Amino acid sequence: MTDEIKEKFTGKWKMDRSENFDGFMNAMGVNFFIRKMAGFAKPENDIKVEDDGTIVIATNSTFMKSEQRFKLDEEYVEENPMIKKKFKNMPTFKDGKLRVTPTPAEQVDVPYPDYAEREITEEGELLLSIKVGDTVCKRWFKRVE
Repeated sequence: MTDEIKEKFTGKWKMDRSENFDGFMNAMGVNFFIRKMAGFAKPENDIKVEDDGTIVIATNSTFMKSEQRFKLDEEYVEENPMIKKKFKNMPTFKDGKLRVTPTPAEQVDVPYPDYAEREITEEGELLLSIKVGDTVCKRWFKRVE
C-alpha cells in the first residue's frame, strides 16, 4: 500500500481552491478573526514516504506549520494545532484514500474533526476532505513538484 501512496501522493502540493473552509473552522469553534486570517492562507503540503514506510505530511502556510509522521494502521498521538488538544489518530488507506481518524486522548470540550481524508482526483489534484459533525470542508491542491 505504501508503494501506491508513494506513487500517487508524493510531492509538493499547493492549495488551489477551497470549499466551506470558513464553515469548517466555525464548526470547530475558531473565532471570527482567526477564521478570516486563515482563509487567506494558501498552504502547501509536502508528502513523502520514507524507506521504513513512514508517511510524512508537512503542511506550511503563513498561518501554520505542522508535520504528521505515521505508519498505516498504527495509532499515533498528535496535538491538533487548532484546538491545542491531543488526539490518538488512526491512519488507514482504502480505495485510494488516505484517511486519518482522530479520537481524543484527553478531555475535549470543543468540536473536533471526524476525519481528514486525502485522495487524488481524476484531474490529478490532491483533494483533502475534512468532516466536523455535519460540516464538510474540501480543499484542492495542485502538484508543484
